[in-house]
Amino acid sequence: MKIGYTEKGHISELAIQKLLISKGYNVFVPIADVNQVDLIVEIDEGLFSRVQVKGIFSPDRNETSIAVKLKKYSANKVDVIAVYYCCDDKEIIAFIPYFGEDNFQLAISNAKNNQIEGRKWIYAYSEFPKFLANKKKYKGDK
Repeated sequence: MKIGYTEKGHISELAIQKLLISKGYNVFVPIADVNQVDLIVEIDEGLFSRVQVKGIFSPDRNETSIAVKLKKYSANKVDVIAVYYCCDDKEIIAFIPYFGEDNFQLAISNAKNNQIEGRKWIYAYSEFPKFLANKKKYKGDK
C-alpha cells in the first residue's frame, strides 16, 4: 500500500510532536488547518512559536540535499519550519527559524563535488529555536 500525501503530512506532524513533547515542550495543534500553522509550541510559560511542518520522504535528484519550498508561507504567520526527513531508514528532524525565504536546501550528506562552504546541514538544526513571534531572540536562549 502506498502512503499518500495526507498520510505523509500526519506522519510528519506526529513525529515532530513526539520529539518536542519528549524534550519537555508543550505542543498545541490547531483544530482547523488554516493560517499556515500546523503546531504551536510553548517555548516558555506563556511564550509561543508558530510552526509549519514539512515532510520530505525522498532526497533531491542529487541525493545529497533536500529542497524545502516555502513560497506560499509568510514570516508574519510562521516562526519556525519543522522539517521531517524520512528516507532510506533515516529519520531526521530539523527546526529552521523562518524569515520569509521562498526555499532553502539542507545538506544530508557530502556533496558529490566535495563543496563545503555555503551548505546548510540538516543536522545543525536539531534544537528548537527559542525566539518569539517577532523574531527576537528569547532572553532564556543561550
